[in-house]
Amino acid sequence: MTQNKDRNRNRESESNNTNGIDTGEAVGTVGGGAMGAVVGSVLGPIGTAVGGIVGAALGNKAGETVEDNDEKHREE
Repeated sequence: MTQNKDRNRNRESESNNTNGIDTGEAVGTVGGGAMGAVVGSVLGPIGTAVGGIVGAALGNKAGETVEDNDEKHREE
């Protein structure tokens, strides 16, 4: 049992573990959602909700694009 814990600890320290969180996507989703909600608030509460959802989706996609471009530059 102790050996398993030590082995797992070693694996975690060797890898660049972010616990599955993609920072670009997270920032894009939150930022996009907030901006979408602000823009949609002109149309009332339903506009705020719809704007937040659409903004989060677009922000998430933008975050993915930024991360993909960053990975391409690292490979070159």
